[in-house]
Amino acid sequence: MDLKTLDLILRIVQVVVIPVVGVLIKLLLDQRKDQRQQTKTLAGFDKRLTTAEACLRNVPSEKTLHELALTIQNFGGDLHVAVEKIEGMGRIVDRLERVVTRHEDFLLNGGK
Repeated sequence: MDLKTLDLILRIVQVVVIPVVGVLIKLLLDQRKDQRQQTKTLAGFDKRLTTAEACLRNVPSEKTLHELALTIQNFGGDLHVAVEKIEGMGRIVDRLERVVTRHEDFLLNGGK
């Protein structure tokens, strides 16, 4: 191999091979960087999904919500009964107050 051929080969390597290898190395490094970034993004999604699943485990079922609604409805009925009883007691207290007032008036006026 003579010097001209060696010189030609080195120039071809310098002009063609080295830039191509450089571009390939840059692409490889960019790809690795993207993979690391995607891994971080997936880890973030995994954490969010785990949190959402934990929250959903504590959500009551449809059956439980229905039972709760029925219980609240029953309390409403019981409350109406209690209100009616209290109103009845209020009428009794009003009558008792009128009787006591009449007795007080009788005693204050000396039986007149």
